Amino acid sequence: MTNPSGDPVPAISEAEASGHIAVLFDDIRATLGVPVVNLIWRHLAVFPGGLAWAWQSLKPLYANGAISAQATALRAGLDIPKLPGLSAPALAAAGLSRDDLAWIAMIQASYERSNAMNMIALGALLAQLEGGPAAPTAKIIAAASPSYGDEKVVAGEMPLLLTLDAMNADLRALVEALNRIGGRDEILASMYRHLAHWPPYLALLHVLLAPFAGDGRLEPLIRGVINDGARRAASIAPGLASPDHNLSAPLEAEVGNALRRFIQEPIGKMIAVVPLIQKALPS
Repeated sequence: MTNPSGDPVPAISEAEASGHIAVLFDDIRATLGVPVVNLIWRHLAVFPGGLAWAWQSLKPLYANGAISAQATALRAGLDIPKLPGLSAPALAAAGLSRDDLAWIAMIQASYERSNAMNMIALGALLAQLEGGPAAPTAKIIAAASPSYGDEKVVAGEMPLLLTLDAMNADLRALVEALNRIGGRDEILASMYRHLAHWPPYLALLHVLLAPFAGDGRLEPLIRGVINDGARRAASIAPGLASPDHNLSAPLEAEVGNALRRFIQEPIGKMIAVVPLIQKALPS
């Protein structure tokens, strides 16, 4: 069952956020350098003290560049093929203007940037909660690029995050079909809801991505992202801070389940999917 906001899990929307939650949302956007608070952070905000606990734990790893470095190494390690189909004439014939494409590029860049950092950050929290041994750090961190922190932030204002109920039947079916590509579809990826303002573009994405997933090439890419992300996240988990409050054992278990679910499902999948789209677009 979805919420009135259309989110597939309980969450506080950016528009609804107030008080300390709004302050944390502002800090998340500024720290990640994107114009959106991803669903996982908004979901953590429904757990009493959960968002503050997570964010305080992670702040040192953002400040020292560890999350950024591991995120860019994760992205750089992907072997992304160039898929044909999203040519400039095809986009123009679909009725997409330069302004439309600028909006679309901003949305996709925001998710490409934030998903990788979320994979590393949330994975570090999960490694701490699960209490496993830290991964060997030398080889992983040596492979990380220091350039990620120098990348330009993604500026702009995200369009309204459409609910499924706000879409006509065909558009809703298309969004849900896109979300089924790569499996792990219980949580609807927010990027498709943001891109639903441009139905012809979503149709082109389905034509692009469905054959790639259908012949089995997408699944190894997703699994590689999840496995590499977990190793990299565990390597920096010892740098987590001690927040000013602890979660109760039942709440800690709920937060851990949420982190695991998002890492294994929408975040891991979309880290593989978004660069496939980006690389298929005309330069």
